[in-house]
Amino acid sequence: MKHLTRSVVNLTLAGALGAFTAAPALAAPAAKAAAPGFAAYDKDRDGAVSQAEFLVQGGHEQAFREGDANGDNRLSSDEFIKANAYNDRLKAGKVMDDAWISAKVKALLLKDEQVRGLDVKVQTHKGNVLLSGWVDDADQIAQAEKIARRVEGVKMVANDLRIKR
Repeated sequence: MKHLTRSVVNLTLAGALGAFTAAPALAAPAAKAAAPGFAAYDKDRDGAVSQAEFLVQGGHEQAFREGDANGDNRLSSDEFIKANAYNDRLKAGKVMDDAWISAKVKALLLKDEQVRGLDVKVQTHKGNVLLSGWVDDADQIAQAEKIARRVEGVKMVANDLRIKR
């Protein structure tokens, strides 16, 4: 009986000690993990990403403004996630714009009776269109450039079309 009493006391003390030790750990809020990439943007290690830090890493100003929910010109880890997601959508939109411009220019070149752009290659980067390939005469070169310039979103046209010999 004496042995059983000592075991019960030891178990009770161990349980109480465990409870006292675990209580603060369980009661403390879990530390938030920083968003992936947050540390790379937070160059001054102040726990927030400034607009300058965001822009230097290739972020868009519009994405920063969208993410800065409290308007303090600094992104917390949560705000950074939102800004980064918006930034990715902006980048994807630019790629889609370029693809759309190329497709539109090519379709108009193929449709045009004068150019019939089968041998004309169209590449677009950030709204800048490059025309390359072969055409029959100088009039087709001029017409292809004129068509490309009329497409919405085209900023500049570089014309590298050549006359077939």
